[in-house]
Amino acid sequence: MAKRQACRESFSAMPLETERTIVRPMCADDFPAILAWPPYPWPCEQLGMTQTGKPEADGRLWWQRFDAPDRRHYTVLLGNTHEIIGVYAFVGIKWDEGLVRNMGIRFRPDCCGRGYGQETFRPLIETLFAQGIRLIRLDVAAANERAWRCYQKCGFRITGEFWDEHHGGEVDPADPKKAFALPHFKREDGQRRARFYWMEIEAPGSAS
Repeated sequence: MAKRQACRESFSAMPLETERTIVRPMCADDFPAILAWPPYPWPCEQLGMTQTGKPEADGRLWWQRFDAPDRRHYTVLLGNTHEIIGVYAFVGIKWDEGLVRNMGIRFRPDCCGRGYGQETFRPLIETLFAQGIRLIRLDVAAANERAWRCYQKCGFRITGEFWDEHHGGEVDPADPKKAFALPHFKREDGQRRARFYWMEIEAPGSAS
């Protein structure tokens, strides 16, 4: 128990610097800058920070609940300007089991595809493993190939899939730029649904 308590405290306080960024614990002062991010392009337009999921009972969105005991949220800043360009949210943490049940990752749309994900995600995961976390899980839209390919490069593997309600734009089968996504969308019981992958990574030496 003492070890898990130490893990919990160090996890919350840990800063991390990479070649181009600083990753630090989130605070409420970060919210205005994050809310001002531009919208995401298709097929990720439903992932906007004001549109992701329903507000909690207190009116906050999932990424604003940074003070919950089973969560740890981090903000990614550019090292030279301190602009906020990313958010990591580890949720449903089981401290005694060393388990992160899910996580959310967002980078400012104009910063996507520029290597910031791999640059910050890999060392952040390694730091968490060093502090006692043994298994991290996440879900990702199957149509967001850039994201799940990035997670694979960081060591995650796909373990399953599920379908969830889709609030983004329609997929035009005649558009060659969107044809790749057709298998990941469908209509079921009158609802538009999208395929998601479950992915996970284990700490080195963990039992499978």
